[in-house]
Amino acid sequence: MESETSRSRILIIDDNQPDRLLYQRALPGFKVEFADSDEAKFARLVREPFDLIILGLQLPELSSERMLTWIRSELCLELPVVVVIDGDCESLAVDWLERGANDYLTKDELPTRRVAATVRGVLERNRLDHARRAAEQELRRQQEEYDLALRQLRDAQTHLVQSEKMASLGQLVAGIAHEINNPLAYVSNNVAVLDRDVHGIVALMTEYRNALGGSVPEAIRLAEARIDLEYTLENLDRLIASTKQGLQRVREIVVGLRDFSRIDANDRKLISPNDAIRTTLEMVRYQIRHKGINLVVDLGELPLISCFAGKINQVLLNIIMNAIQAVDPGATITVRSWSSPEKQEVYLSLSDNGPGIPESIQDKIFDPFFTTKPQGLGTGLGLWITANIVKEHQGRIELQTDPAQGTTFTLIFPIRCADLP
Repeated sequence: MESETSRSRILIIDDNQPDRLLYQRALPGFKVEFADSDEAKFARLVREPFDLIILGLQLPELSSERMLTWIRSELCLELPVVVVIDGDCESLAVDWLERGANDYLTKDELPTRRVAATVRGVLERNRLDHARRAAEQELRRQQEEYDLALRQLRDAQTHLVQSEKMASLGQLVAGIAHEINNPLAYVSNNVAVLDRDVHGIVALMTEYRNALGGSVPEAIRLAEARIDLEYTLENLDRLIASTKQGLQRVREIVVGLRDFSRIDANDRKLISPNDAIRTTLEMVRYQIRHKGINLVVDLGELPLISCFAGKINQVLLNIIMNAIQAVDPGATITVRSWSSPEKQEVYLSLSDNGPGIPESIQDKIFDPFFTTKPQGLGTGLGLWITANIVKEHQGRIELQTDPAQGTTFTLIFPIRCADLP
């Protein structure tokens, strides 16, 4: 802390010479420089790399209010600003904080240690705020990276399926998966480092709070309230968690692409179909809310089934997204599950009350490259891939559709596949 303090440059705007002496005594170890309220002189000074500005009481050229506005609006400086007020008036202090000040001191506190403590506190909060912004910016950048990787995966899958040289399909997909896995590993490692560093920052703040005990200065409480510190920290955790979920989704797509092309031998595992439904619904929750769709979920008690988990998620995602795109705003989508112990089967049903599927195309919807969407908005591969995945799991799809009642897809899976011991 002392080494950091010795490197901190403080610019004090105050024309009162006696007060300048008080500042010098109250801020030992800081690099303190003074300026008067003359705009031209001040503008030259602020081009230098200061860490904090203190606005004093004696500003004959400009009022403190005008000076603060000038710093924030005209010079567009984000440096932390501490103002000195005359008297210990809480309403006046709050008013300054609302104007853009980071903290305040009273005139009576200038000869005390409170000056250095306040400056250190503001500098530390400013450092943490910069760290938070940098972490958020890095998370957004990495979000864009894995979004790009996801788009590349989808494009690659389309080109591979359309390729006439099916004999080279495995090699092509292996190369694509390898190229995507490299940046994916880089992004994953960076997210892990960010997660660690963010929690380190939180731990540091906790130590500061513990050191202060119950005697947290009112100014610090006000400053924390102004930036809504607790919400910010919670939001960082959510950003990191959602980024990890997104990365996991990209990994699942890579695995799904490999499985589909028979690149990697992949073992089946026992999963809960209801968990797969919940995971998929969570992924499309934004689309459902955005379109104002009423979602009805009725999940029965199911046994575990043996399957490729990523592929089952892909099947559910394809059908649910088709339903979301087919219905009007305010429509209803119903998801149900149940089992038949006698038949040793589980049933996953996805229904909508949309316009239904015309009879003339019902026998084509599972054909590759068949789509009713405008050119460029659909590849016609979703339901074809879905049908192949269900067939691979020794299951079947039943379709019920009526223009007056909507469409229901029922996925039927055996509880235990015949090729398993």
